Amino acid sequence: MKGRFYFVFLAFIFFTACVPQKKYEDMQRSYNDATRRNGDCNKKYNKLLDDSIATANRLKSETETRKSLEQDTALLRHTNRELNASYGELNSVKAKLLNDMRDQAARDSVHKQELNGQLSETRRKLDEKEADIQKKQAAINNENADLAALQLRLAGMQNDLNEREKKVHDLEKILSQKDSAVNAIKNSVAAALLSYKDKGLSVTVKNGKVYLSVEEKLLFESGKYQVDPMGRQALLQVASALNNQPDVDIMVEGHTDSVPYKGAGTIKDNWDLSVFRATDVGRILTKDGGVNPSRVVVAGRGDNEPVASNLTPEGRAKNRRTEIILTPKLSELYKVLGQ
Repeated sequence: MKGRFYFVFLAFIFFTACVPQKKYEDMQRSYNDATRRNGDCNKKYNKLLDDSIATANRLKSETETRKSLEQDTALLRHTNRELNASYGELNSVKAKLLNDMRDQAARDSVHKQELNGQLSETRRKLDEKEADIQKKQAAINNENADLAALQLRLAGMQNDLNEREKKVHDLEKILSQKDSAVNAIKNSVAAALLSYKDKGLSVTVKNGKVYLSVEEKLLFESGKYQVDPMGRQALLQVASALNNQPDVDIMVEGHTDSVPYKGAGTIKDNWDLSVFRATDVGRILTKDGGVNPSRVVVAGRGDNEPVASNLTPEGRAKNRRTEIILTPKLSELYKVLGQ
């Protein structure tokens, strides 16, 4: 570059010495322009040089960077190959896992279906058991209701039983009192009629009543219904004993044997005879003996209630009788029964 400059300078001197003034000036101007352009070129050269140095530095840096990148690329390629290998292995593992998962899913599906079937069956059984439990519960509720009603009924029955036991106790007490009263009546009447014991008069107790049985021979002649004088005396003693027992009801019953009645007049048969005889006895007890008529009932049985066989004279004699039946008043008993 410097040699070129010297050449231009020498040429300038040569031309200066050889050319006229005008040309010299033109050349001077050209020289100045050339110098200026040379300066510009030098600046551009320097700039280019700096740029070249900078480019060289950049090239060096880029070369180093390239080498580093190439190394990194090689490393990356190696790593990529390893990654590809690993990726392949992973794909294989993934494929195996997918196959295993599909197989497991298939098994799970079958197992799920089995479980669903078992669950459905279990639910069905549970529903059946629940229905059965509800049915049994309803039955238990009904039984409880029945039991409650039964308990209520049993409580009522227990109350009734208690009341009945009380009634039974009261009845037993009254019956005991009645039995005592009956025995007292029997003893009293038997004592009052002791003198007639062997004359066809007997005193017995039967069914809670005192039976004073008087045979026909002590009261009546055969076929008659008026009491004779001896029988009248006996009946007055009976009346005296009965007046000492005001709480005793009296029934006079006439009885005959089975031999047909052959008399004439008002009486037609044995039944009429038994009634008339009982009526005459009752009349003597009340009118002559002073017994309150409200206590006395008169009845005729005819031959309907024999105490012995009518085939023998002895039996027929026993059947021809008048019974005075003495019964203690049962007002207290009736009160207990009416409760």
